[in-house]
Amino acid sequence: HRYAVRPLRTCFPISNSDCRNRHLLDLTSPDPRCPSEAGSLARYLAVCGETLNRYISLSNMNYAELRSKAEQYFRASLAKGKLRRSEQGPLSNEEKEQMEQSIELREMPNEDYWDLIGKANTTDALKHFCEATGIPEQQEPEYLWAILDEIRKAQAGVFRALLEHGQSLDVYDFRGRQGGAEAPSSGTGVLSAGTTLSKAVDAYFVEHEKTGNWTPGTIHKRRAALGVAMEWYGPDIDMTMIGKQEASGLKDLLLSLPANRSKTAATRDLTLREAVAVPDVRRIGNTTVNSYLGAYKNFWAWAEAHGYAPEALFDGLKVGSRGGETKERTAFTKEALSKVYVALTDPSSKFHKNECHRWATLIAMFTGARLNEVCQLQLKDIRQEGETWLFDFTEAGEDTKRLKSKAAQRRVPVHSQLIELGLLGYHTRLQVQEHDRLFPDYTYSPKQGYGDKLSKWFNRTFTKSLGIKSDAHVFHGLRHTFATRLNQADVETARIQFIIGHERLGVTHQVYMKEGYSLQQTKDAVERFAV
Repeated sequence: HRYAVRPLRTCFPISNSDCRNRHLLDLTSPDPRCPSEAGSLARYLAVCGETLNRYISLSNMNYAELRSKAEQYFRASLAKGKLRRSEQGPLSNEEKEQMEQSIELREMPNEDYWDLIGKANTTDALKHFCEATGIPEQQEPEYLWAILDEIRKAQAGVFRALLEHGQSLDVYDFRGRQGGAEAPSSGTGVLSAGTTLSKAVDAYFVEHEKTGNWTPGTIHKRRAALGVAMEWYGPDIDMTMIGKQEASGLKDLLLSLPANRSKTAATRDLTLREAVAVPDVRRIGNTTVNSYLGAYKNFWAWAEAHGYAPEALFDGLKVGSRGGETKERTAFTKEALSKVYVALTDPSSKFHKNECHRWATLIAMFTGARLNEVCQLQLKDIRQEGETWLFDFTEAGEDTKRLKSKAAQRRVPVHSQLIELGLLGYHTRLQVQEHDRLFPDYTYSPKQGYGDKLSKWFNRTFTKSLGIKSDAHVFHGLRHTFATRLNQADVETARIQFIIGHERLGVTHQVYMKEGYSLQQTKDAVERFAV
């Protein structure tokens, strides 16, 4: 078949059986050369139907982009329809029947539906859709078939959503979302169309920046997660348009989200919808998926409570772990830990020269402290109380210092082995040089804190050089090792939790032992650790 393309005068091929001279059917006007224009639009469209899949596979048409444009186009009309129905009240029986009939009509085969609609209505639907979405009006006929199919399916989806919304106005369900009564907003008292996702996200971060209860790492992770949601739904989508079905759709998307999308060559310059369609790229793990879903759950709970969303979403949406995905962090083997200790303490070792890496790793080994807790230490955080030297893990001092939780603020005695190795001499030299921080080589970044340089060196260079590199032998494994060794030395769990900065479990420790253990008690426990 031969095809022609005319602006706003969309052409479809005619089979030889219908027109011996291979003429084109112009949807906007009858063609006198065609023997039976009354023979229905569907017969002419059907010529393309059999080869549609072949045409699309051979073309450069991006289905994900088409579907995205269709979603945005019809979400706008759905938002207006829901708002209007909320003002008018529940559906009458006649209106319900009409909507059900509209859905049933659009569930017909594509060519049959557009045949029933007629030429003029088909042309109008294409014209308005292309103008609103920016899809070029000049398209090959096989593309137009795909566009018409998406319009039909999207119209059916709109009617289903409107029917569900109208029926919800007949009941009050106080277990979750309440029918059509919209949640109050902080501005007007009534949630209305126009409260966009981007507006709610901006307000969310503004509030938490004011309260200052998030670490820079937490802010970065939640911005990244919500950035994916805004790219998927569109930043200007009305919050009333995002419900449980849309939440489930975002969850499904995350399962196809490429890992390191902005860094991988195959996905770096692609839109989100294009990136998830790229084959043979590594996807994010289920642990990361659940992290994103947790961020969405927290955001929508906040948005519902503050009047930015009609309901809290993502509660209960989690995915299971994939086989072999989890890289379990366990204690170092005795042999591996010994290699680490010798490499850091033997003056002839090539790793002995870098004092920041050496002392930061040894402190983590003998305290069980987290990476950034160690790397952000200031000189004043090592001090003497009575006869005991201690590490004061606190947020006091520089504004960039952060602890993971309230329980992470603690005092941990300096192990006698660190003192024998010369930690206090290193501390004194830095004071003489008028440094403020214990590890002046480490710089701060909002995403990684102070620990990025040490983490990369330890996990990529140090353990590899020692021949002990594994999923277990990472820097965080030193923390597991410290806790494991104390447990094996008969130190009770609650005291270990206190020393390493974990939340203590049980009413006795949470209510009656808020002050924790004495310095002598923790010193006795710390001294039980041995390499």
